[in-house]
Amino acid sequence: MKNKLDIKKEFEILKKKLEQGKYQTVINECKKLLKTNKHEIFFNFLCISYQNLGRLDEAISTMNDALKTNPRNSNFLNNLGLSYFKKIEYKEAEKYYYLGLKENQNNLQLLNNLANLKREIYQIDMALDIFNKILSLQKDAISVHINLAGIYQGLNQKENSKKHCLEVLKLNPEITLADRMLSQVNEYKKNDIHLIEMENKLKKNLTDDQKVHLYFGIFKAYDDIGNYRKGFQSLEKGNQLLKKNFKYQVKEDKDKLKDLKKKFVNVYSQKSTKNKKKILFIVGMPRSGTTLVEQILSSHKDVFGGGELVYFQSIMNEILKDENSNNLDFIQKKYLNYISQLDPSNKVFTDKSLLNFHYIGFIKKALPNSKIINCTRNPLDNCWSIYKHFFPSNIRFVNNLDDISDYYKLYLNELDHWKKSFDKEIFDLNYEDLVGKPEGQIKKLLDFCELDWDDNCLSHHKNPRIIKTLSFSQANRPIYKSGIMSYKKYEKYLYSLIKNFS
Repeated sequence: MKNKLDIKKEFEILKKKLEQGKYQTVINECKKLLKTNKHEIFFNFLCISYQNLGRLDEAISTMNDALKTNPRNSNFLNNLGLSYFKKIEYKEAEKYYYLGLKENQNNLQLLNNLANLKREIYQIDMALDIFNKILSLQKDAISVHINLAGIYQGLNQKENSKKHCLEVLKLNPEITLADRMLSQVNEYKKNDIHLIEMENKLKKNLTDDQKVHLYFGIFKAYDDIGNYRKGFQSLEKGNQLLKKNFKYQVKEDKDKLKDLKKKFVNVYSQKSTKNKKKILFIVGMPRSGTTLVEQILSSHKDVFGGGELVYFQSIMNEILKDENSNNLDFIQKKYLNYISQLDPSNKVFTDKSLLNFHYIGFIKKALPNSKIINCTRNPLDNCWSIYKHFFPSNIRFVNNLDDISDYYKLYLNELDHWKKSFDKEIFDLNYEDLVGKPEGQIKKLLDFCELDWDDNCLSHHKNPRIIKTLSFSQANRPIYKSGIMSYKKYEKYLYSLIKNFS
């Protein structure tokens, strides 16, 4: 049995390896240590490593073993809940979070994870209550202020979002994520104090990650002011850093799509049970108008907006790993179970995951009672809009104009491929047409979706639903035309992009 000094030493070693991303090493060492010492640190580190590697069943098994040693340990219950959350099993996650809070009602990690779960399943008022409870216990909980800033962004409550961004910067000015988030809800004028502060921070010794957030924030400021030269210079630096870190090659996606098509050959002749729930899959490139279209549809009295979901992608990743798995009913059952956690009603459900166009064939075969809405936009506007926005790290083609152009062409090829089999079941909705003649295009959209006319669809900006994507600002406004030909302001800097589409 190790003494306290030994445990502390092991803790520091393992913690450092976790921070370095050496998850398999941590797993091997924790397994060895647990043979002689069932200390909670080793169980928790083992679980966290499995979570980071996506080995969620093993993470769950680890925490179940841990609970045998101490069934009332709130940290074990928290990690078990988090594992189920990552597995998209929200009811199980919620159960363990509440069990943990029963043991320790002020466990801040548990409260934070529960609030994130409530946000994920659109129980926004509950999420806000829980986050505010955490702040009543710990006013300097930076992650909570960031979460609240994000929620208020999505609710179009810009002043509340600003307040929490500023609080983060007051607590720790080096968290430049808050600078970028603040830039998204701020309208800049010449000599703006926040722009000056961001530029001054760049003179300090910062990590690449810190610099990236500042570069995107500074771009937004100069874009507002109309100084496009300085704005583009800053944006280019931010994207170059991200490109360096992600090392994206379009061949990776081409190879993945080849594997998907091979897999689809095996299921093409199969039939699945027709699903009762109608699902509208909104596909297209990022920044092509998908969020606006979903906001319009979710304003309809008979529609629930599911948002940008990873569900179908998660199922397909699971299937691609299993060469023997070709069961369409399995896909249907799993997907319907996922979305029932967000909306158990009989309403029509929308799913606007950015990259679901990869899976159109599988969607139509596994979920026959589904519709595909493909959002299109002028390629130059679309690609430029992608380049100028900061995306989550799992979307890796967005930081280089040539990569974006290549991926856009890949998207066009994918649509052509799926239309050969499902042309009549894919509705192309052009962004320029939608903003030019909204009422006529919305009527065509609703007809395709077999939905009655609802005047609320013309007032999508009044929809109280939270928007969790980058397009929160645009989709929370009445339809406007300033996004058309928006690349023109930066045309002189976009030679390679224009060349790719000429």
